[in-house]
Amino acid sequence: MQFQYSIRGNGARKKNSMWLTSLADLLALLLAFFVLLFAMNEVKDDSWQDVLDTLGYRLNLQMEPVEDGVTAEKNVELFTEQRAFALDYLENILGEKIRASDELKEVEVFKTEDRLIISFIGDAYFNPGADKVSQKLVDGVRLLGESLRYVKNRLEVYGHTDPTPMNNASSPVHNNWSLSLSRALSVADTLTRAGYGFPIRAFGMADSRFHELSHITDQEKRFSLARRVDIVIREANGRENGQ
Repeated sequence: MQFQYSIRGNGARKKNSMWLTSLADLLALLLAFFVLLFAMNEVKDDSWQDVLDTLGYRLNLQMEPVEDGVTAEKNVELFTEQRAFALDYLENILGEKIRASDELKEVEVFKTEDRLIISFIGDAYFNPGADKVSQKLVDGVRLLGESLRYVKNRLEVYGHTDPTPMNNASSPVHNNWSLSLSRALSVADTLTRAGYGFPIRAFGMADSRFHELSHITDQEKRFSLARRVDIVIREANGRENGQ
């Protein structure tokens, strides 16, 4: 039994507080009663989902921008790249075609994290210092183009050379930069003629990536690998901004 003392004036009077214990018990019973009622009810998923959808729709309406013009969020969306075919799928499809073709037997195919690279390498496809690609390269690229015409992936073409300076006065190209770009443009043009319908970006790299072959001790092989054109296939859609 608990007692509460209160002081009034010059004396003390004892006051009984047993009613507080009874009130606490009553509140506990009421709480248990309401919990039991809730547990016995079955929540209707359809009705609950309708409530959530309605509430979400209204919240979205309230969150719509009230000012006209381009917002920061819309600016980000403009540069979002849409994906096309998966690179693993393309690697299998193109790999089978390359292995079955004599024109493509010297081609190397490998995939990195975000791109599939098809490399036309060495003297089989390029004459040293020649700005025009060989007929074998044209035929090989045309064979690839017959498959690539059906994909929507973005294509890029990179031309590379060895570090040997240009010394052909009769050639319309006067340095390795223009030589590598000329080869890349020839490959890009062949892909377009084969039916690829999206814009192709072509780049002339000259010998700027030659240092990546420094682990190859055979100099002749290293120079041969440096003379190449890489067709790079990305997962992004070929049409800019996914349009």
